Amino acid sequence: MADLRFLLLCLFSLAVTLVQAQEPQQPYRLELPLEINTTDVEVIALPDSSLLLYTKKSNIWGNKADFAVQKYNSKLEEVWHKDYDLEAQDFFMHSYLDGGATYLAFGNIDPQKYKFMRINNATGETTITTHELEAIRGITEFHVLQGRYFLVGVAKNDRNPLLLFVNPENGEAKPLPAIYGYESTFSDIRTNPDHQRVDVVLTEANNRISRLQVKSFDADGNLISNHFILQHDDKNLLNAEVTPGDTTTRMLIGVYGAGSLQLSQGFFTAPVVSHQEANGEFYNFLQLRNSFKYMSPRREERVRRREAERIQSGKQPSYRHKLLLHDLVTTPEGYILTAEAYVTQRRGSGSSFNSLRHNPYTYLSPALSAARDQEEYKHTHAVTLGFDKNGVLLWDNLFVLKDIITPTITKSIETSYTSGGNVVIVYPEEDNIIYHVMDKDKYNDERVELELLTTDKTEKISSTDQLGIIPWYQGSFLAFGFQRLRRGYAESRSTFFINRITF
Repeated sequence: MADLRFLLLCLFSLAVTLVQAQEPQQPYRLELPLEINTTDVEVIALPDSSLLLYTKKSNIWGNKADFAVQKYNSKLEEVWHKDYDLEAQDFFMHSYLDGGATYLAFGNIDPQKYKFMRINNATGETTITTHELEAIRGITEFHVLQGRYFLVGVAKNDRNPLLLFVNPENGEAKPLPAIYGYESTFSDIRTNPDHQRVDVVLTEANNRISRLQVKSFDADGNLISNHFILQHDDKNLLNAEVTPGDTTTRMLIGVYGAGSLQLSQGFFTAPVVSHQEANGEFYNFLQLRNSFKYMSPRREERVRRREAERIQSGKQPSYRHKLLLHDLVTTPEGYILTAEAYVTQRRGSGSSFNSLRHNPYTYLSPALSAARDQEEYKHTHAVTLGFDKNGVLLWDNLFVLKDIITPTITKSIETSYTSGGNVVIVYPEEDNIIYHVMDKDKYNDERVELELLTTDKTEKISSTDQLGIIPWYQGSFLAFGFQRLRRGYAESRSTFFINRITF
């Protein structure tokens, strides 16, 4: 009997060990005495397992500020600290990593004044340039190729989308040639340093049909190729991401629809070949194994049967979604695309906004701002698909999102690809992190709540503000924000924290 009890105890211990091994770990935590009311903070993950921490500390009147950037290693130990001379009216807008340098873009209360900072990641040494950019209002996209800047914003005169090239060496600033209008939007921008070009994907529509346009520019802002990807039969190509690679292997992976230019009926892949129909692969939601898993089994069966009958009778599928595409993730097999399904609703009709970090400096026209003030966006589920390098669908999966509402159309989750071949989805919720692990097309609805650990285990988290999480390296993440901590009945304290989370 004693031997049996010992064996059962060993099996139980082994089971506990295996479960714990599957849980994400939080091996390191950094705490800094930063105040939420006077400090702006940005955490920038570097691919070499280090990170940069940008801070702007202002006085209560906002007319004086101290700017600094610190570098930390994978154990969240400080490597270097540098202070920088900027104006109190300057504010952080975007960052971009290019080789061994990080670039920061700053706006100003003067809407024409911008500054760009180049930081040597190894030493912290910087170069700062100031530019008067009259053509553009706000920066929504910031990319760097060979030290030259490619900016997307809103044109000053007609408030249409604008792609602007800036050379910080000589101050040159020029709009890049494209066909823009109220019906055109930027779908994707990818910098390709291996082939020394920037690829820009545009969606163009005329209220009935849409097409995609792929423009490529060299490091001097010169147009080197232009491809029009035409619609296929009755399928409108709505939005797409462009893959890396040379000009012979580039592909578009995106969503298509019919009838509506906002609602998607499925996904497509197509080579970047000019003036030809998108002779790629199309996958409607009925063809995806897990696209209906957010429904009950009975409802899924009913919807699948109805959609199959519509297709057999020659009708278009009625199952459609508004989808927000994430950037492509490159894997050894090919590519992973995640898309968030969302619905528009009147502000205040759902739960409160999820505690996501948003860029408050994105420019919107007054009319659009007024319309957006009345709307909010409820994210219902995320669809993730794996493709091989030829654009053939390998697997699909789905994760249900609960009570995520954002004030703008922006991604609410982060995804990462682990060395074990899984996709990890994470997002912040109140004081904790929600995570979900996908194993290709093996569906599960597990939604796990990860409690953030404190440095002192006797302290408890009273509240968390501006909670954010970003992918780091090798499947790990960085969770960060401002917290109030309390130990028993002692007085609480404030801190800015960064937790490393490893899967």
